[in-house]
Amino acid sequence: MQRYFSKQTLEVNQQIQLEKDDNHHIVRVMRGKIDDEVIIVDSTNIAYKAKIETIEDNLANLRIINALEDQQTELPIQVTIACGLSKNDKIDLIVQKATECGMNEFIPLALDRDVVKWKGNKISNRIERLERISKEAAEQCHRNVIPEINHLSTIDTLQKEAGNYKHKLIAYEETAKKGQHGQLKETLKEVQAGDNLIIVFGSEGGLTELEVAKLKQVGYIECSLGPRILRAETAPIYALSAMSYHLEV
Repeated sequence: MQRYFSKQTLEVNQQIQLEKDDNHHIVRVMRGKIDDEVIIVDSTNIAYKAKIETIEDNLANLRIINALEDQQTELPIQVTIACGLSKNDKIDLIVQKATECGMNEFIPLALDRDVVKWKGNKISNRIERLERISKEAAEQCHRNVIPEINHLSTIDTLQKEAGNYKHKLIAYEETAKKGQHGQLKETLKEVQAGDNLIIVFGSEGGLTELEVAKLKQVGYIECSLGPRILRAETAPIYALSAMSYHLEV
């Protein structure tokens, strides 16, 4: 059943219309008909079953039927992915797949070795695009939460905000090259339901020694993702998959 998100707080028997893009999807893409049913997740992350009551002037009016039983589709911990600016559509792929794997927050990072630079209007345009990608991915994989896409950030900002996270990791390829493995596993053994964890990734050029040193000053710990060096777009997905396996499977 197709899933949509609403910014409203919903209740049974309420009639609503979804936002423009979602309404277009129901009416024009899905070819919705009277009495067709969909799932709508409201602003409190509660999922409801709804049905199309009328379609007038290409606007679908939906009626909330009932709240659905709570289906646990979220990771038991809050995971933030902070990531350098990768080339082309790689960052789109990271956000899409990380959403599918349970990420709660995404922070795009301007790093010294980034090939890509976001400037001016490009910043807001890119953030809006990533928000759309995240929302569509959350709908597709039946999550009740859309990950938050933060504004472009820096290592200095992560330093200042270090106290916001209980567990702090840096996926650093030099750690893997030295054969130092196991920190990710050890951290996951320590986490408890409801904890928040941030893990920082470089772009194609990786992180500089100075960037790593700055993060370590405020409690970040280096970790490897196994003996192989992963692409920038693969590493966050690999890490989230490892977390899911450890905490959910």
